[in-house]
Amino acid sequence: MSSSQYHPSRFAVATSALGAGGLDFWFLHYPNEQSQRLTARLKLAAKLLGKTTGLGHSKALEAVAQAVRFPSWHALSSHLIVGETSPKDQLPSGWFDALGGSLVLMLHPEDEVALPKQQLQAFEQFGQTLAMLTDQSKQVVLDGVPAVLCGARSWAEVCTRTPLKARTPLYTFLVDEGVSTSTTVGHFDESPACTQLIEELDSVWQGYGEFTKPQQRKARAWVENALAAQPGFLEAGLALAWIQHDAKEPGAAATASRFIKQAEALMPPGYKGKVAWGSLTNRFYHRLLWLRMIQHHEIGDLVGACKLARRMLRLNPADNLGVRFVLPLMQLELGDYVAASRATNWLLKDDAGLTASAIRAFCEFAGGNNALFRRELALCLFSLPFMRLFLSNIPGSLPEGDDGFRCVKPDMETFSTLAWPAYNAVPGLRAACLKMLAEPLVLQAEGELRRYWMAFWRKGTSAVGNWDGYNALSTRWLGVCERCANH
Repeated sequence: MSSSQYHPSRFAVATSALGAGGLDFWFLHYPNEQSQRLTARLKLAAKLLGKTTGLGHSKALEAVAQAVRFPSWHALSSHLIVGETSPKDQLPSGWFDALGGSLVLMLHPEDEVALPKQQLQAFEQFGQTLAMLTDQSKQVVLDGVPAVLCGARSWAEVCTRTPLKARTPLYTFLVDEGVSTSTTVGHFDESPACTQLIEELDSVWQGYGEFTKPQQRKARAWVENALAAQPGFLEAGLALAWIQHDAKEPGAAATASRFIKQAEALMPPGYKGKVAWGSLTNRFYHRLLWLRMIQHHEIGDLVGACKLARRMLRLNPADNLGVRFVLPLMQLELGDYVAASRATNWLLKDDAGLTASAIRAFCEFAGGNNALFRRELALCLFSLPFMRLFLSNIPGSLPEGDDGFRCVKPDMETFSTLAWPAYNAVPGLRAACLKMLAEPLVLQAEGELRRYWMAFWRKGTSAVGNWDGYNALSTRWLGVCERCANH
């Protein structure tokens, strides 16, 4: 029977129920190696049983075989020899399913990680069955066999394991050397205990902003208790910093700074390489930096905010958080128009229209380039009509039925928070934008584009026009607005 024809139904169900879903894959594709591993684990269990109870080796082997649902050690060992010696596509039907009761022995629990409930139950059931088969004390057998298989001195120790008691550092920082410091890439590496703590944190904290007050208090208590037990739990540090920030507590900035320093203390001294967002374990660090940047901005420390923004872009040029959209705005607010213009180089070619064009328009105006200011502002209005509401600061300034978006909805909340101070800080910028908004040609262009959009967007078979036509019309009007720069 070929492996491609085999469907490990009961076996797959058994591995899934045990919380070890990958075992069926390894057994199915590498039955020879897995059979050898299982044989070794069964013999170890028998050795431990014999040592604990005083049974002879043969009787211990028989008891272990029966505990995993085989009639005898001979039947079990013969079954495994078939797996060790046969080509994987020639294993008899039912060979995998017969091993369902032995899968618990293939688990190798981590020392500082709590076992999932189903695995605890499976180990305990295995020990209890051994105790009944050998007429021994259940507690003695649990302490002598399952506990040792789990790397513990007693079964109680296994049952009370928690990553909150872990002594191994939760994080390390690993570096992949490049040909130069600019190509060196590093990432935070999590211990198994850290991974489990993060899973627990996600279950109690994700969605915090939508929680009821009692739920928020419960989540915060968990975070604070976790940090009391594990002060180096950096993901919880990020959670606490955000909780404090959302509550407008004065200690939020100090909390964010403290955990940033803890994270950076794990890096080699003077580390100049990248910390890429692509590594999932790096993301808490970038989120801490983002939060700290926002905190600097909120208290008016624009120099500190810009410094952090530039650092984030150097660490992760791919800029998955969108720092490139806020750095020019903060530099405009600071009054450093040259630096603001230079910072727009971080904007990508794909960052055309939408808020990116508003940012470019602001920077072009600050630099005295009226033609490009008009072009970018027009492109922004045509691709994101909602910008008229922002620039005019007049609610309801769009016609009924127009939500102000053309397919894409950018992060207007972050943009508004950072752009409004810059919009009002550059002398003459707001007046120039309002003047352009009132121009008959701009109003005519917006109206014509709106009508075209409404005629085809989500109209299905009755659509009049298409996306290409909308873009062509937009491009024509951009040219008109740019040519009118000096009128």
